[in-house]
Amino acid sequence: MKFEELSLHEDLLKAIQDLGFSEMTPIQVQAIPVALSGKDIVGIAQTGTGKTIAFLLPIINKMLNENLEGLISLILAPTRELVIQIAEEAGRLLKYSSKKVFSIIGGTGYKEQEKELSEEVNILVATPGRLIDHIKSGNLDLSKIRFFVLDEADRMFDMGFIKDIRYVMRKCPSEKQVMLYSATLSYYVMRLASDYLKDPVEVRIDPEKIVTENIQQTVLHLASEEKLPYLVNSILTKDTEEGLGIIFTNLKILVPKIVSTLRRYGIPVTGLSSMLDQKKRVRLLKEFKLGKYKYMVATDVASRGIDIDNIKVVYNFDLPFDVENYVHRIGRTARAGRSGRAISFCSERDYTELEKIEKFLGYKIPVGEIDESMLKFPQGEFTPLQMKENETSAKKETYLKQRVKVRKKEKIVKKNRLPIDEAVALIEKADQVLEKVKKPKVKSNKIPRTKKSIQKVQPTQEDLKTYDKSKRNLFDINDQENYKPRKVSIWKKIKSFFGF
Repeated sequence: MKFEELSLHEDLLKAIQDLGFSEMTPIQVQAIPVALSGKDIVGIAQTGTGKTIAFLLPIINKMLNENLEGLISLILAPTRELVIQIAEEAGRLLKYSSKKVFSIIGGTGYKEQEKELSEEVNILVATPGRLIDHIKSGNLDLSKIRFFVLDEADRMFDMGFIKDIRYVMRKCPSEKQVMLYSATLSYYVMRLASDYLKDPVEVRIDPEKIVTENIQQTVLHLASEEKLPYLVNSILTKDTEEGLGIIFTNLKILVPKIVSTLRRYGIPVTGLSSMLDQKKRVRLLKEFKLGKYKYMVATDVASRGIDIDNIKVVYNFDLPFDVENYVHRIGRTARAGRSGRAISFCSERDYTELEKIEKFLGYKIPVGEIDESMLKFPQGEFTPLQMKENETSAKKETYLKQRVKVRKKEKIVKKNRLPIDEAVALIEKADQVLEKVKKPKVKSNKIPRTKKSIQKVQPTQEDLKTYDKSKRNLFDINDQENYKPRKVSIWKKIKSFFGF
């Protein structure tokens, strides 16, 4: 079914055509006509199936057709990245309209958000915590909300937002259209739907298929020490096609190590984790989308909310501890019917996670053949990619520390009322310290590179070390064809459904 077949406002249809959308995805085919009729919806679909357009399009169409004013739509999402993604998508659909969309997330200026909310906003996308802060402070009035959307509901409950969601919904009028979207239909999702939705229409897209068939999954059994050289070789030799890639790791302390290693071999890569402040995370994500970096190393902070069309490959450097995070990680590729690859490294530390993931999926992930020549770091001539952002931040940190020392000395002078000659000498000494550590100047956003001459990367003794193959996790490889998912009794399913 095509978007042109729907009776949409001409400004909205024009924006959809500019985005290059023509055919609707299965979730959009089933959900959009129901939402346009004004009925409540419970949508269950895999990640990357086009759920965002499924709830944004009906809201914007009604808003334009009826020329609705004021804050009429509220969309809640679990993570900051997902909120930003939804707000950007809404902004593109409102391209030919004067209507406004605004996002509220933590980690950004509260006063700036307060100022924006004082102006007329029509669609508000938010995380629950910061939204409640604005409600309690009196900056936000939800009495005119006509459309309420809860996206990634299952993730909301996993993160402990159930009480916050109920608080927000009580602040909205009872007469409103509610659209609830989730990847799984848990007990809490059903309970919330029964409490706040009126005769909802349930829309399901292949609920029995947890992962889309368009993702080519592979697991490689490697020792822990073999992961990094194998990753470098894989990117240099096998990932030659156009498109972006994401490398997931469980530990945020590993992000800078992986990034620095890949940059040694000239691979344009950046890192994303909760250690970065929100402004830097937003900037790096934007630069990654625009193609400034071809790869991004990230923790699970990025496994949801990144909707980028041209992600061709996802690497699981570590297997996630939560089985559902595996689905959301690899769901960053093969978006909206496209194809993609998901390559997982399984070491002696990951075998229990692999077993849980395969039990959750209900099948064995195909095992890839190890190329022995890729177990050591490549040797030869490479042009290392050196970024000055780390150097700049280090200089800035040193400058701030020295400035604090100077301020402390000035306070000592004022408090103790030192003689003039001693005070002048102390301040002059402090000035000399600041003069040595000048405030860093941040230049352009372009990637600073080293000299264009090719430099030779010398492998370290650690790089050349031969690793013991016995450390690899090789369990059940030969029994792959004989694997059958374990059947669960009906009684256990009933107990699981009611949360026992």
